[in-house]
Amino acid sequence: MNVKAYLKIKVINEKGKCIYYRRYRSRSFVANFINALYTLLSNQGATLVNTGGGTYTPKSGFAMQVADSSNDGSYGIQIGSGTTAPAITDYRLTQLIPNGTSAGQMQYGAVTVMSPVINTTNNTGYITVTRAFTNNSGGSITVSEVGLVALYYYNDVLLIHDLLPTPITVPNGSTLSIAYEIQIAT
Repeated sequence: MNVKAYLKIKVINEKGKCIYYRRYRSRSFVANFINALYTLLSNQGATLVNTGGGTYTPKSGFAMQVADSSNDGSYGIQIGSGTTAPAITDYRLTQLIPNGTSAGQMQYGAVTVMSPVINTTNNTGYITVTRAFTNNSGGSITVSEVGLVALYYYNDVLLIHDLLPTPITVPNGSTLSIAYEIQIAT
């Protein structure tokens, strides 16, 4: 496969110590990903499903972005507590963990998209999308699903949806860091 995505997850406790780190192969690009790519490359519209479940056809010439500000969980990397296996027709996380500091909420940091890294020696390249989430809810929060959502033609569109092999418990006062690394090769 010439396009791959990896999910890197790290939890740092309130004392700054790494208490969890894993790297998983993402296996769940959803139909919106290929439909959005088609629209971007063909200058024609394909029907997409936004995170609210509504369908729309984006107009050509619009950019798609995942870089989002802090304290906004509408797009970028999202986390959830759902346990349903991803399907190609998914358009949102099963159970989104909202942005905030109340019980069951995490504070969403800003999303960063790193510049592409191209290696001409082995004909590979990648970009990395990262976001940190801080648990100031007063209790532990379990994260079991992760997604990458783009803002595309005024709609939030799920591109990747992953169910973690093992749910991660994030203690109060800890920070969860998530990175999607999307790789290409020729």
